[in-house]
Amino acid sequence: MISNFFFLILLFLLLFHVILMVFVVVYLLSGLISIIFGAPYVPLSQKSIQKILSFGNLSSNDILYDLGCGDGRILMSGIFDFNVSKAVGYEIAPWPYFKTLFLIKLNQLKRIKLSRINCLKADISQATFIYLYLFPKLVDKIAYKIVREGKLKTRVLCVAFPIDTNRHIEFQLIKSEKLENLMAYLYELKAPT
Repeated sequence: MISNFFFLILLFLLLFHVILMVFVVVYLLSGLISIIFGAPYVPLSQKSIQKILSFGNLSSNDILYDLGCGDGRILMSGIFDFNVSKAVGYEIAPWPYFKTLFLIKLNQLKRIKLSRINCLKADISQATFIYLYLFPKLVDKIAYKIVREGKLKTRVLCVAFPIDTNRHIEFQLIKSEKLENLMAYLYELKAPT
């Protein structure tokens, strides 16, 4: 009887370690995928998110897009704190994507649409507000995409890394400010000159 008990404990420990190792591998793989495709998963605090989205003048009239949405905090804040009409997120890395999917289902957030594809393949044609917290190379590529596919007057909120307005003259910098130790840049897509 005692040997059966120890066997069950050993079996439980073995299963626990296997599950833990699978989780670690998926988490590390997700981080690697994020870095390869443009930016690591770096979540912001809820306080920072609210300040940053307030800075961007996000409103209930907006259709919010988060390109590289991580764990969906921006999307959920858009719904809960700013009552946006719709929130759309794109995330390529498995761990943040599945975490976001779980949170969307748990909170029954039907106004959030989530896709696990590269944000460079995202359909952004309906966006009125685009949030970017990505490395400069990807911000540059997405700026070209927004010019090609976005609507005039679409606002783009970049955190940490700005859009080069010398290269992308279609963007007008509305304002910039340091918020919670991060620079935030708000742009508007204007007609080419």
